[in-house]
Amino acid sequence: MELWIQPCAQCADLYGQSAIATPHDDLTPNGVGLVKDTRAEEHYTCVRCGAVFARILAGAPTRQIWMLLNAGQH
Repeated sequence: MELWIQPCAQCADLYGQSAIATPHDDLTPNGVGLVKDTRAEEHYTCVRCGAVFARILAGAPTRQIWMLLNAGQH
């Protein structure tokens, strides 16, 4: 996996958004994380820029976001 990528415009826009925002067309699902048989997060990779996201679906509503995992986050 290449680290510290430069996200494309669509990924940059998605970063930090609420988890209710839908993934853009270039995101490919990689897997799902479960906690007690409940979907807690989803993982995606962008086929355009290589950004890797976790879509956090559990916990406090303010923490349910799209988290960019492999880019410099300033």
